[in-house]
Amino acid sequence: MAETEPLLFRATLGTLRPINGAASDALKALASNSTVRVEIKRTVGNTRRLAWYWVMLKLTLDNLSDAFDGPMTTKALHRWLKREYGLAVPIRSHKTGEVIDWDYDSISFAAMPENERSQFIDWVTETLSRRLGVDGATLRQEAEQVA
Repeated sequence: MAETEPLLFRATLGTLRPINGAASDALKALASNSTVRVEIKRTVGNTRRLAWYWVMLKLTLDNLSDAFDGPMTTKALHRWLKREYGLAVPIRSHKTGEVIDWDYDSISFAAMPENERSQFIDWVTETLSRRLGVDGATLRQEAEQVA
């Protein structure tokens, strides 16, 4: 899985129908009669969990919009969470030992077993709910309603 919310569609009666907010938004952004290139990939893991994960990140940013200097995106929040959880590997200078950047693709969602992905998302739910000052179950329910 990429470091951004996936565009999820379901094949229905010979057409692709959006099943998450990112897919709906992408379709709305297209001009009428646009031709687009689509790469078909089967999804892995629990797609409902992945959908509300990205919604949960967006809800968090909407409610903490004044908590950051500069632009904060779901991609940036996702990367920070991966780093905090230990899923990103530091890229260090051999000469100085300095951390130059982080390899956020070192462990991808697509490569994670479902139980590990579930544990990560549970941790994210608790981490973000503490930041927001709400119960983790409440945050999850809000995200599931939108997803």
